[in-house]
Amino acid sequence: MWPFRKHASAPPSVTISPEPNSFRGVRVHLTDLIQARHQIGNLGVKGRTRSHALLAGGERSPFKGRGIDFEESRRYQPGDDVRLMDWRVTARTNEPHLKVFREERERPVFMVVDDRQAMHFGTKVAFKSVAAAQTAALLGWASHARGDRVGGIVFSEADHVELRPKGGRRGILQFLNVLANRESQPLRNRADPGASATSFRLALNRVLKAARPGSLIFLFSDFREWDQQAKTALLRLGTHHEVVAMFIYDQVEQTAPPPGSYPITNGQSHGILQTHSSQVVESYAQVFQTRYEEVRRLCRSRGIGFVPIATHEDIPTQLSKGLQTLGNQRSANHSGVAGVA
Repeated sequence: MWPFRKHASAPPSVTISPEPNSFRGVRVHLTDLIQARHQIGNLGVKGRTRSHALLAGGERSPFKGRGIDFEESRRYQPGDDVRLMDWRVTARTNEPHLKVFREERERPVFMVVDDRQAMHFGTKVAFKSVAAAQTAALLGWASHARGDRVGGIVFSEADHVELRPKGGRRGILQFLNVLANRESQPLRNRADPGASATSFRLALNRVLKAARPGSLIFLFSDFREWDQQAKTALLRLGTHHEVVAMFIYDQVEQTAPPPGSYPITNGQSHGILQTHSSQVVESYAQVFQTRYEEVRRLCRSRGIGFVPIATHEDIPTQLSKGLQTLGNQRSANHSGVAGVA
């Protein structure tokens, strides 16, 4: 159970109101999310032939799930459907293996968007929350173009919105409307760190219950303030679904600003960041690198895709490059497993 309000249904209709250029990059503009549909060609979606890009067009999805075409065999994981056991490979290897099939059209796609307080930060171009929304919009339109059903969860310390995957323009537009409406609200007071970690874990656990095996799940977050239970939930998602983690970060999180004194606040307390010392600068960078590598290694341990997205760089370019890399890796892995099945 969620310890805070849950809005389970989408707004009855999508409304577009005039949006000023002020706060551009600080708040999500619905018109920008809708216009993102014109940029999905950069992701290789329009082509009708197979491509290494994960969301390339064509009749068949390069993602794995429950379909009709056999793809590969993999080791059995607790909780897998025993009806899909590959007894031939199990007998040969003396270890339980499962058959994995290639999913066809209309695959459920879940967009899990982190809207916690830490995401409302940015120093160049856009807040992390805005970058996450723009990235989700691109992937949502790409999924829509392939005929998939789009839904998701947007969560914060205070509440969450859950939309079950729907086909057609209605599914993607309702999801984008939720992102924009949440951003139009005033920023909430700083929540307790414990509530922040709890909300992350509950969101992942909710997806575990809502998504059927073989779903495609995109997770957009800076991966701050998440506990071991949330990490375990992410690994479980990677076992039963195709998961891609979008690591959203700001340049100032990665590298300390030039030597100087900088006022900082978390919404409640205030302090001064001194960057005159090289030791402070190195320690500052190491904190980010440690978090980055932890998430990357965790994802790789379960075959979860990992794509970094910087707020100060062009999002379509970063996303295209990241998906291309994942597609190449997946193609190479499939070639290596083919001889085992």
